[in-house]
Amino acid sequence: MRHLLVLLVAAGAIHSAIIKGSVAENQTGKALARTLVTLQPLPGTPGPSGSVRTDTYGMFAFLDLPAGGYLVHAARRGFMPAESGQKNWRAAGQPIMVEKEQSIVLNIRLTRYSSVSGVIVDENDVGLPAHEVVAMTNTRPPRMVAKAQADDRGMYRISGLEPGNYLVRTIGRTYEDGGYLPTFYRETMRTEEAVSVDAVLDTESTNVKVRPLPGRLFNISGQVIHSSPGPVTVTLVSDVEREIVTTNGNFQFFAKAPGPYELLCEIQANGSAPAQGAYVPMALERDMTGMRVLLLPMTAVGFGFQTTQGARFTDTSGIKMLARRVDLAGEGETETLKFSGTSASVLPGRWQFMLEPSPAYVATDFRGPRGERPEVNRADGWNEVTINKNSFIGYTLSTRPAGITGSVTVGANDPAPGVPVYLEAYDEVTRKRVLELRSTRTDLRGKYSFQGLAPGSYRVVSTFEYRSPATGDIDTMRPKVVTLEEGREQQQDLELWIMR
Repeated sequence: MRHLLVLLVAAGAIHSAIIKGSVAENQTGKALARTLVTLQPLPGTPGPSGSVRTDTYGMFAFLDLPAGGYLVHAARRGFMPAESGQKNWRAAGQPIMVEKEQSIVLNIRLTRYSSVSGVIVDENDVGLPAHEVVAMTNTRPPRMVAKAQADDRGMYRISGLEPGNYLVRTIGRTYEDGGYLPTFYRETMRTEEAVSVDAVLDTESTNVKVRPLPGRLFNISGQVIHSSPGPVTVTLVSDVEREIVTTNGNFQFFAKAPGPYELLCEIQANGSAPAQGAYVPMALERDMTGMRVLLLPMTAVGFGFQTTQGARFTDTSGIKMLARRVDLAGEGETETLKFSGTSASVLPGRWQFMLEPSPAYVATDFRGPRGERPEVNRADGWNEVTINKNSFIGYTLSTRPAGITGSVTVGANDPAPGVPVYLEAYDEVTRKRVLELRSTRTDLRGKYSFQGLAPGSYRVVSTFEYRSPATGDIDTMRPKVVTLEEGREQQQDLELWIMR
């Protein structure tokens, strides 16, 4: 099979370019079979995108390629994805430039994710079997990243972590002779007293012993009362996770630690029966059994859309509104609201809304149910509000989005093809990023373009040094600051930033 691959590669080289190579494990150099290798042409390159799996020897080949620029990406379970030409795991990949009948050989090495391991023990240093433990971001509040379960000796291993700083915490659990409270590494229930653990690529941080504190845990159970047919989704939210059960009425959650929780119950619309739901915040200090949760028709949130000239949108078919719930566990999954006329049904509680980016319109103003305005006056991002009965949200839309175009050069004003360009919506007063970072790549001539932008202040940089730079990273790059006006396209040329 290997000889056949070589013959095919040699035959293809007669008429077209070839990108071939191998994928290996970073630490050992062992070939990585069945790795998914993806080829993506740069804008302006006529070649197709495609993907192949490496063979038993870790080899791959893309044949019959037109001349141009390509990005090569490799991914395998248990390893961090990598791109050709990356300097490190945070850096962006560099394009492969090929000419007609040229053959390029790559050697891509994949590094393993970071991991944390240790043991969960009781007060006598005896391992606690099947006890669960989580890795959380070292932020305030912390957010769960990954979970693991201890074996019969209390040994655990949390894998799949990106390099960084984490807090390790057990999950509350009841045994035959008592319960254990959620406890951070170094025996504390307080986030500010927890000891963090550093996770490093290709390395396992070992001997992280967690001793959960004894304490009483409580049960939550009850019945959902509803009139619509179909199953009910019941979600119990804590600061660690969301637990979901599907039921026709009864629900149970066992061994929960004292503290704040949110109970969300929802049933989808079925024929003429409307969607129903309930939101119940609670402070768990005892067993809460025998609860009766009455589902009511979902809160109808009214949306009003008008142009910057004051004309109202009565047809919402061309407008897509994204929404995500904000609860104790953080931001939930993003969903697209289903409009009925100019309203949509959601559960009560905290929500974030954002208009899906469109080349046809951008949001220039936002007003929440009680007149809430964006903190930094950027209506085109996520805007958080609390939804209660008869809530109304208003948007002002511009049908004349702005844009930024330009060229990126390197060295003596040479065009830089295939380089990443990052666009950050930035508030110069608070010195904070106010929207999610946008990125693109230059084409073969070093040209880039961002379209569908709202008026406001932006920073733009170009570099291979970061795959997704943070605001602090951009601060060091001497970014170009651009102020966009409605309906105007601005030219902004850049120099490729290289870390010295």
